[in-house]
Amino acid sequence: MVDLLKDKRDCVCGCGLFGTPRKRPEGHIRGCICPRCRGKRNRAKGDAKARNARKALGITGVNSRHEEVWGGSLRVEVKAGSQIKPVFTAFLRCEVQSEQHRPIGDTRPFMLVCMPDGTKDGLIVMRLQDYVSHHGIEPV
Repeated sequence: MVDLLKDKRDCVCGCGLFGTPRKRPEGHIRGCICPRCRGKRNRAKGDAKARNARKALGITGVNSRHEEVWGGSLRVEVKAGSQIKPVFTAFLRCEVQSEQHRPIGDTRPFMLVCMPDGTKDGLIVMRLQDYVSHHGIEPV
């Protein structure tokens, strides 16, 4: 009788996981927590988010993971994961506050303008979908 199940074994890095080895990184098991695998997953997640943002913003040109070569009229840097969570949490908190005081019938999108003490300039934070629809950008 032919065995149709894939070969299972322990992860090569010694993390304690058991399962079907992946081809890349060589011999590691899905969900491996070693730095090499974690870095690969983080990079893949960031690349996917950057690709989605580029398409939503209608930025054409080079399809690269490097935002510096995307082209267009703005320089873009896409961040994903835990490093950006505090910014997103602050945005959501301010959006809820604004929503509580929004007049009936007001359909304008919400934009957070951050102006910390000691600066005259500020940052604009806005939902990507609201920015795209407000500016009439056609996704690629």
